[in-house]
Amino acid sequence: MGFFSLIMELFNLFLKFSVSGIAGVLINFCFCAIMKEILNFNKYFSNSFSLIIALLVNFFLNRNWTFNKNFENIFDQSLKFSLVVFVSVLLNYLIVYIFTEKIKMNFYHSKIFAVGLLFMWNFLMHYNFTFV
Repeated sequence: MGFFSLIMELFNLFLKFSVSGIAGVLINFCFCAIMKEILNFNKYFSNSFSLIIALLVNFFLNRNWTFNKNFENIFDQSLKFSLVVFVSVLLNYLIVYIFTEKIKMNFYHSKIFAVGLLFMWNFLMHYNFTFV
């Protein structure tokens, strides 16, 4: 594969990953807002739960559409994905906690900041580890 083809493939994957990510962000924020604002759950529980739901949706979008690896062993992929998700949830929780409680940033601004930081990390992990 030539250099230009590789760049175009990566750009295409990144674009699809971004669309899947936007869907995940919308799901994440909607679930979190409903749980926190309407159901009055703890903001950190709401944050963690909504992130897990969004990441599960992302698994199937990325498996079947972004990386087109639906013919691979789903068990192996789901284990790798779970590891990436586990680390992602911990990092997300840590970032949201630090920026909300220590830096006194608005809770939702902290979530946006966390999503931005973790976006590239997630792409690289799924490209190089989960869906290889």
